[in-house]
Amino acid sequence: MLEYTFSIRHNGCWTADLAESYPGVRATIIYSYRITGTSITMIETAGIDEDRLDGLVEWLQAHPVMNSSQLVTYDETRRKAFISLAGDYDTDTEPVLNVLLRNDCFPTIPATVANGREHWSVLASSHEQVSTAHEELREIGSVHVDSLCSPDLDVLLTDLTGVKQAVQDLSPRQLEVLSRAIEEGYYDSPRSCNIEELAALDDANTSTVGEHLRRSEAKILQAVAPMLDRPASPSRQRRRN
Repeated sequence: MLEYTFSIRHNGCWTADLAESYPGVRATIIYSYRITGTSITMIETAGIDEDRLDGLVEWLQAHPVMNSSQLVTYDETRRKAFISLAGDYDTDTEPVLNVLLRNDCFPTIPATVANGREHWSVLASSHEQVSTAHEELREIGSVHVDSLCSPDLDVLLTDLTGVKQAVQDLSPRQLEVLSRAIEEGYYDSPRSCNIEELAALDDANTSTVGEHLRRSEAKILQAVAPMLDRPASPSRQRRRN
């Protein structure tokens, strides 16, 4: 198994033109699939103000590769929008996902769009699949390979299981407070709310809400720590012994 990570400036696609037309707006391709020749795509855009939102939706719809563009939802506080796209790509290009899937390369995380480039990470079974996909991608854009390696799937699955268990081990109150913090943008950068504002939405005081968050964060970070692949410091090892 190989992990192939790359970026592509996709010629003729809206992803290549977004940064120029809407500087500062970033996008994530949540999912994409084809139905009878039409590509259906859901994207999340970040950094878009409400007064520019209608223009962005109209710009996407008017793009040569698109048939329609529709706003699904908008979060004014976080300046994020979910937009549904439909396109037949009746041009000299095609969706990157099409190239990947027909070569049995499967995305592991949603692709992101920044500075005119799509960033992808996929898994493939052989070098031949990666090589063929890479050559076909070069026909539709400028490709930069970030990495090509053999992931340790056993370790990855074990680590992910540990993180899942850590989340399940959160108490109902810890899970409630942590979920609200994420929803309200406490972990956004910059933060959309502070600890006092979170406490105002809760029956508990600021100190109690902060303690719930710290305990939740500690459990999850301890589960994530092995994935960082960094040896513990001598002082940390002494404290463990």
